[in-house]
Amino acid sequence: MMNTLSSSHDIHNRPLRFITCGSVDDGKSTLIGRLLFDSKALMVDQLDALGRARGAQSRNGQIDLSLVTDGLEAEREQGITIDVAYRYFATPKRKFIIADAPGHEQYTRNMVTGASKSDVAVVLIDVTKLDFTQERVALLPQTKRHTALAGLLRLQHIVVAVNKMDAIGFDSAKFERVVHAFGELAASLDITSFTAIPLSALEGDGVVAHTKRTAWFQGPALLPHLESLALAGGHAGSHAHIAVQWVTRDDSDDHVRWVTGDVAEAAIAVGDEIRVFPSGASAVVAAIRTGRGTVQQALPGEAVAVRFDRQVDVARGDWIVVGSAAETSAPRQRAQATLAWLDTAPLTVGRRYVVRHGSRWLPARITAISSRLDLQAGEWRAVETTDAEDDWAAEPTLAPTVNANDLVRAEVEFAQPLPLAAFAESAALGSFVLVDPGTNATAAAGMIAA
Repeated sequence: MMNTLSSSHDIHNRPLRFITCGSVDDGKSTLIGRLLFDSKALMVDQLDALGRARGAQSRNGQIDLSLVTDGLEAEREQGITIDVAYRYFATPKRKFIIADAPGHEQYTRNMVTGASKSDVAVVLIDVTKLDFTQERVALLPQTKRHTALAGLLRLQHIVVAVNKMDAIGFDSAKFERVVHAFGELAASLDITSFTAIPLSALEGDGVVAHTKRTAWFQGPALLPHLESLALAGGHAGSHAHIAVQWVTRDDSDDHVRWVTGDVAEAAIAVGDEIRVFPSGASAVVAAIRTGRGTVQQALPGEAVAVRFDRQVDVARGDWIVVGSAAETSAPRQRAQATLAWLDTAPLTVGRRYVVRHGSRWLPARITAISSRLDLQAGEWRAVETTDAEDDWAAEPTLAPTVNANDLVRAEVEFAQPLPLAAFAESAALGSFVLVDPGTNATAAAGMIAA
């Protein structure tokens, strides 16, 4: 299942973003440290600082490589990852941005944040925590949760790093049993493909290169595999979207208005026809400015300032939709969505929340819950709730079966129509965040299903 690097798919040679995830103490931070160390991405002064760091542990005189990403003092004292740590490194073949996600269940929201901007999920599985005496190998709940989130967020590639193989003598039969268990999980979550690699993050086997102990494995080591992955530029037929961040006037150019924001989904070019949501005004792109200067075309992910051929009504929170995308994302107020519930307060049906969609903030509420993902069984189970009345002033109903870190399918009603699209077709138009207006806590990450 190896993909070859192709210039036509390598998204303008941008860095590959990947996140390490899985259960607590599976070796995520150690793996990243090993990647950086063995690829010669750590400077001498960084190594010296690590050696002097409080809480640094040594094994056979070696530096504890997990400290490379555990930057917070609290993380070093507790020996766990709390926040998402980012590291940048490059090999002769590729540039990388790594996100190290915390494994503890209470920090699942941090994993969602890191995964939402990633291309690849590297799911670590600690073989020392698995019971091989049973007929079926049972994966840990947080492994299942992070895998489910990676699938829901439509990450382009999933890599299963079967870690601590040194502790089981690099037993190939046990490795195959773990792969089989993950395959069953992936099938239940509609994940169509993944690549499994045996390794030892602590010892370095299978990370940058295979050793004699992993010679039986026919696939690549982790780093060569990541170097070879192709990145898709978006869905076929996708069109550019811009969530308007700001509207400015250029005093040096007759006070011409420029619309600023990040390009999503596809490139935008001078001459493109656009439509503004919610005003419905149409115009043609007359000029584009980026960090590269004045350009004829801006690429996905670039921050831009765009000028139109005529004055249009546009403000912060609006959407600039290019071409026929305006037809596929017709504004609507209700949608079916998958919610990753992140708040410690239980979900309440009919209660008002605040939603952020692009740059727009507006009230929203959950009107019904249809099902919840049972991680143990690996299937969606129906949840019985009473639909909220159409009246926004109606008394909300507590849904006690939906608590922190649950994944549910629900119907969401927005206070105003929004240009929505299925998340599978447009991450920009198909994603939103729910916020509790009373506590300002992030309540849920939402992905439009239909």
